[in-house]
Parts: sequence; structure tokens; C-alpha cells
Amino acid sequence: MREPSLCDRIIKLDRSIRFVGIVNNRGEVIEGGFKQGVEPMLNETDEQQMYIHSLSNLTMLQSYKDRLGMVRYNLTEHEKVILLTFPLGDGILCVSALPKVNMNKIRDKVMKVLKSKSRSSASRGSTSSNNPTRKKQEGIKQKIQCGRDSC
Repeated sequence: MREPSLCDRIIKLDRSIRFVGIVNNRGEVIEGGFKQGVEPMLNETDEQQMYIHSLSNLTMLQSYKDRLGMVRYNLTEHEKVILLTFPLGDGILCVSALPKVNMNKIRDKVMKVLKSKSRSSASRGSTSSNNPTRKKQEGIKQKIQCGRDSC
């Protein structure tokens, strides 16, 4: 039995999580998707634009890392949804949840999973730059059961 993906593990952390996805540096969701039964609030084009803006925003904030330190995450709170964005390699991890949820609790759980992932990757010595399987998968859209053709 294969180990659950990062997105599979995170989407199960809290029932108020709507979406978890890894977005590459072109704004494409390469892993993850919406929780089964959850309908996206944006059409596919707007959704990808939002990921591009999130990636751009996090990249811009990282430009201050010399003076402010590394960005750990970014939080955007809308009336209908909350979006947490975490730096992940040369892309981002996006997590959206229902409003009025304890985002500190979700943030802490996600950061714990990300830390355990980075520790296990370091102990195995696998990085995307020396892992041919990962290189081959980059840029390919994948999804977990998200109930629609495009995550």
C-alpha cells in the first residue's frame, strides 16, 4: 500500500478544509484538489488566476527574507472562504477552508505535516532535482477525488 500523498494527508486534517493543492511555478495545480462533494466557487480560469496571484504574492514577500526572515505562510480571508498559502519548493501549497474556522489550528496542523515531510525527504535524500520520477511528473495536472475534470 502506497503512502498517502501530502495533499491527501492535509485534506483529512480538518473537516472544514475545502481544497488542498500543490501549485507549480506556472500556477498549475500539479497535485491535490477539492474534497469530495465540494463545488469550486470559481471557474477554472479564475481559479488558475488566483493561484498565479497567490504564487506572485508569496514570491514578492520572499524578496524581504534577508531583513524579515523566510515567509512561513500567507493568510487571505474572504467572506466565503479562507486561503492559506505555504511556500513549497519553487511553488506553493494552497489550502482553502470554510470561513469562521480556527485557522491557527489548521495552520499548525499543516505546518506539522510539512515539517514531517521535509524531515522524511531529507532522511531519504530525495529532492525534485535528483528524482527523475518527480521531474517527469512536474507540469502534469493530477488530482485527488475532486469530483470534476480540473482541480
